[in-house]
Amino acid sequence: MRPATLAGVWIVLIVVLMLFLAAAGTVLGTRHALRRRNRVVAGVNSPVPLTWLNSGRREARVHRRLQMSGRRLELVPPTEDVAPIIARLRVELVELDAYLLTVARRPSKVRRADRPEILERVEQIEELVRRVEERVRTELVSLDELSERLDLLEAADRELDELGPAGQD
Repeated sequence: MRPATLAGVWIVLIVVLMLFLAAAGTVLGTRHALRRRNRVVAGVNSPVPLTWLNSGRREARVHRRLQMSGRRLELVPPTEDVAPIIARLRVELVELDAYLLTVARRPSKVRRADRPEILERVEQIEELVRRVEERVRTELVSLDELSERLDLLEAADRELDELGPAGQD
């Protein structure tokens, strides 16, 4: 082979290798993004298949309800009184998600028998998440009340300053 032809072959090989690496990176990045999206709780990978992201199976729909509860829980600021409850709910979400996969692999008769228990637990979790959100929302309202009280105190201070020092007539 002539040197010019050999250089051309190397260039083609390098271009093909770069295209392959770009495609592999795209596939891996997409897979990672889908796995993150499939999580019930941030930072904890879910054992359920990626197909549950858009599947119409009952177990997949229940998984998406768990995801929604987990996302709502992530938005709740972990104040001192609700932080342990949030931590326990996160554990409960992960455990129920794993159990859901176990149930999904069982024969249909057994799945049907387990479904009411799972749905009841999901509803309990959703209700607890709602109550935690409400509790934090109530605490935020309390902060608004504190702000109003401070505004009143500052207004009273301004009035006292306008009247001048006490005891001078």
